[in-house]
Amino acid sequence: MNKKIIPGWTINIDEISNGVFKVMLTDAYGRKAEIIDDATEETIDKAIGYAFEIEKQISQNWNLFLYELADQKLEDKDIKNKDYDAQVFGSWFIERQDKRLVYDGKDSWLIFQTKTKDDWTDIEIIKKDELKYSNFVRQINRMIENTTHNNTLPKAGRTWWQKLFGS
Repeated sequence: MNKKIIPGWTINIDEISNGVFKVMLTDAYGRKAEIIDDATEETIDKAIGYAFEIEKQISQNWNLFLYELADQKLEDKDIKNKDYDAQVFGSWFIERQDKRLVYDGKDSWLIFQTKTKDDWTDIEIIKKDELKYSNFVRQINRMIENTTHNNTLPKAGRTWWQKLFGS
């Protein structure tokens, strides 16, 4: 198996012994992230996490890599708007109905936001040095979760009688 799983990297999975697999990701410069294990999804994610860390540490275009990775993971979802702007420190956003993922290129922050009425609210901010593949995927999953309006208001935004009677 040899395919692109994250932008700029190719994954290769080989069975090197009965039930033992070598999962190796290689980028265009020949850098490698590899693990030898049972090739479960968890193992593959761990190898991708190693590649993610390599990109974070030495990529000359980390912001574009993150944007392309987010765009790839959300490609078949209902994306309302998206933009990458190299002129603004490589800042970008990808927006679904009432959620968006923003990367502030100047401060190197990944920000998950939700929209209430016409205002965007920061729900979680992850600084570059705290960003791991696992919490990046968590933000992608938050974007994918069902996006609806009206009676899914946060409990704190409902009146006391709505809380009591559930409408």
